[in-house]
Amino acid sequence: MGWRRTLTGATAVVLGTLGGLGSSLSSSSPGAAATVTVRAGQDLSALAAAFGTTVPALAAANGISNPDRVLAGTVLTLPSAPSSATGAGATANTVVVARGQTLTAIATRYGVTVSSLVAANGLTNPNRVLAGTRLVVPPPPTSAGAATALAAYRAPVAPAPSAPGGSLPPALAASPSRLALRPVFVRWAEALGVPADLLEAMCWWESGWQSSVVSPTGAVGIGQLEPPTVAAMRSQLGIPALDPRVASDNIEMAAAFLHDLLVATDGNVSEALAGYYQGLTSVAKVGLLPSTTQYVAGISAYRSWFS
Repeated sequence: MGWRRTLTGATAVVLGTLGGLGSSLSSSSPGAAATVTVRAGQDLSALAAAFGTTVPALAAANGISNPDRVLAGTVLTLPSAPSSATGAGATANTVVVARGQTLTAIATRYGVTVSSLVAANGLTNPNRVLAGTRLVVPPPPTSAGAATALAAYRAPVAPAPSAPGGSLPPALAASPSRLALRPVFVRWAEALGVPADLLEAMCWWESGWQSSVVSPTGAVGIGQLEPPTVAAMRSQLGIPALDPRVASDNIEMAAAFLHDLLVATDGNVSEALAGYYQGLTSVAKVGLLPSTTQYVAGISAYRSWFS
């Protein structure tokens, strides 16, 4: 399942100490929009969290082109609360991004898709969502729309920009526990005959190299392995005890599955990735889903981070 994209720390916009918010809030009349004056040390993430809105909504309401730089003393108009008809106005339908969280992890926890989170919050760069940002969580898909939503679950974000070889994703470079997995990827890539950079990029897209990620369809861990795939790889590798919740075991099974797909497609990387996401049988019957095309393009772009 597709990962998708790392979340970085909140960006401070002015120097100083975060002050109380109450005295800075005002409204010129009962029907007028409320405003808040930015104090030294405050940033849009803190203000959005305090007033139950989002950074994109604040930026849009105030014509802010650079949310990373808002000067102390600036008077901001607070956007109107979302309509309760959308399900987004209740506290239960918002979440504050914690440092190190990914959109995939948040979507999985609330049973929604990353693409729906992106749309509900007007995110322009899903690869960079600030810690402290309050996100509106849209309602989970209804039974009628669940199949379509789940089909798109694993490929909701735009392809990563290319990067010089060896320039790792910032969230990975800042995470010693995830960096420690690089030798594990190399080990199983070599053992099972797949390109290490392809395996790393695919699993970064799938989970951000996080063993705790479980999708709404039950796909588990770093390679987001579906239960039938786990069963097949256990049998193929002859190791019934392989545990998809254990990082090394999951990476080994993901590498074995990717190897099978590369063999089945005569080494065509794009077709193999499409098979990992959509299934080769489905691809043969109905062609590539739009989300599959995005998935393949995104992972292909991510390979430059790991080369």
